[in-house]
Amino acid sequence: MGEGTTRIDNTSIARNNGRTLAAPEEATKALEAEIAVVREELGELVAEMDRRRHEALDIRRHLRRHAVEITLTAIGLVGAATGFVWLGMWRARRRERLTSQADRLRRAMTRMIDRPERVAAEPTVPAKIVTAAANAAVATLIKKALDRAVQHAMDSGRDHSARRDVVEATRPDAAA
Repeated sequence: MGEGTTRIDNTSIARNNGRTLAAPEEATKALEAEIAVVREELGELVAEMDRRRHEALDIRRHLRRHAVEITLTAIGLVGAATGFVWLGMWRARRRERLTSQADRLRRAMTRMIDRPERVAAEPTVPAKIVTAAANAAVATLIKKALDRAVQHAMDSGRDHSARRDVVEATRPDAAA
């Protein structure tokens, strides 16, 4: 499949399987036969591509084929998540011990004695500017979200009342 020339030249029109064609009708028939062969090959290629597409998109088949790998991956993910939770709980228990708290207090006191200017220091001007800009951006986003929610609620209320009016107008007892 797919082998051979992709274009037809004058020699292929004039000769078919080593014999010279005498009339244009014979050349036409030879071309029609060649077209039929190419069309058949193209049909086979399209059918194979369709089969492969169905095979590639068959999720159940992939789940059956790769069940072991999927199971091992899921076990690994659950194990890793469990390990992180256990590690966090273990570290929290260690921090709650009296000796750990005393050690953290000792280190804090040492830092405070070494650099007292950093204790309860005011934020710098760039930090204040960034904080103010972030607060303004968040406030703007919240306001827009609330405006859209209120507008959506009002629009849906109008839709329901309009539908109710249409339903009442179409009932047979409404005309009376």
